[in-house]
Amino acid sequence: MKQKSIVLFEGFLNTGIRYFKWVVVAALAIILLTGIYKVDSSEVAVVLRFGALTGSTREEQIKQPGLHFSLPSFIDEVVKVPVERVQELSVDALAGSGSLTNKAIQANGYVITGDSNIVRMDIRLKYKISDPVAYALRINDIAGTLQGIVAGEMTALVAGTAVDDVLTTEKSELTAKTMRNAQAVADSVGLGVTLTNIELTSITPPEEAIEAFNNATTASVRKQTLIQQAKDYEESAIPSAQAKSKELVDGANAYQSAAVAKATSVAEEFNGLYQQYIQNPDVIFNGVFRTRVGKVLTQSGATVVVPQTEGGSTRLILPSGK
Repeated sequence: MKQKSIVLFEGFLNTGIRYFKWVVVAALAIILLTGIYKVDSSEVAVVLRFGALTGSTREEQIKQPGLHFSLPSFIDEVVKVPVERVQELSVDALAGSGSLTNKAIQANGYVITGDSNIVRMDIRLKYKISDPVAYALRINDIAGTLQGIVAGEMTALVAGTAVDDVLTTEKSELTAKTMRNAQAVADSVGLGVTLTNIELTSITPPEEAIEAFNNATTASVRKQTLIQQAKDYEESAIPSAQAKSKELVDGANAYQSAAVAKATSVAEEFNGLYQQYIQNPDVIFNGVFRTRVGKVLTQSGATVVVPQTEGGSTRLILPSGK
């Protein structure tokens, strides 16, 4: 009986060992399969082995899109980084709500302008990841860090700008300078991001002063509109006046040329006739007299008989204009 029990135990043990081998093999296969991961086209990945970055070169550290293999998750941690996606972040540290006259004023976000006015600003930030290693390892809270950097740079710039300029003409310049300054700070601390756009989605005064600010903004816009209208009128009126002036000058020059030419012709005709008169005064006188009187009588439309010589019988009959 004892011998039979030993045989049964040995058989059970051998069967268990045989199946245990297959279980171990299956478990190892499953563990290996779980180490296969895919990196999409819009991202890259880095692998942390016991918390340390794997790979000795940049190419080995950054896994490009495709299928890759890593050790089990309790050894390797795969961090996927969306390098191609533009990420958006709301910076609302300067856009608090509530009254600025209560005791909780420090809990409400606001900015003091260069002329000691108060505004609230809601900022929209867009950025892309440029250094996946730095993004994955060096900073734990990228969003919070960027919010602090952008809010700080905007506060510094607004502190040197008048409120009217903040609300109207300097908005685009403020965002451009803020983005440049914030990018420099982000690079200096190694965030591994590239800022692509900063937008001021709203700039509002405190509730207590919103009516006065709206009136000031309306007046500023009206001022700019009138200035632009004056510039438009200037641009249209000056060319028109210049064209009219040129037309008058050209007309005067043409009239001068015609008048001078006519006067010159008359003077030349007179000088020629005068030379003939000196040589034959009677002939020239009678010829000129007939011509002039004939023109007058022709225009008058009558036939007139004029004595040729005083007291003589010979008469000159001038033609009628009829």
